[in-house]
Amino acid sequence: MKTFVKVLIITILVLPAVGRAFAVPSTYTNENFSNSFQDKPLTFSKTADNVFYGVTESGKIFTQTPVISTISVRLHRFSIDDATFYISNKGTFTAVSDLEALSIYLSLYSLVSEDFIS
Repeated sequence: MKTFVKVLIITILVLPAVGRAFAVPSTYTNENFSNSFQDKPLTFSKTADNVFYGVTESGKIFTQTPVISTISVRLHRFSIDDATFYISNKGTFTAVSDLEALSIYLSLYSLVSEDFIS
């Protein structure tokens, strides 16, 4: 009986914390986005300008906007709530502006290119 009571008490104390770990945050930020439960898209659309947008199951609006898209460079800005980061064919990273993101992208590209040369 004592073991059952201990298990019951632990379950009551631990389950709410586990539930919060899998909950969508009230506001996504750059600090919590990668470590938070990711809300599923409910709608997902594309404009003629190749901007993707939609709404998640919890009602959050998101956008993915091309910064530059050529044969060799693909760089998009993704935004949801207060989180904004950049997605590219060289990786995902944060930047203060599109110009800074392009600069980071080109730095990543040159690092990758140097690896192939040496």
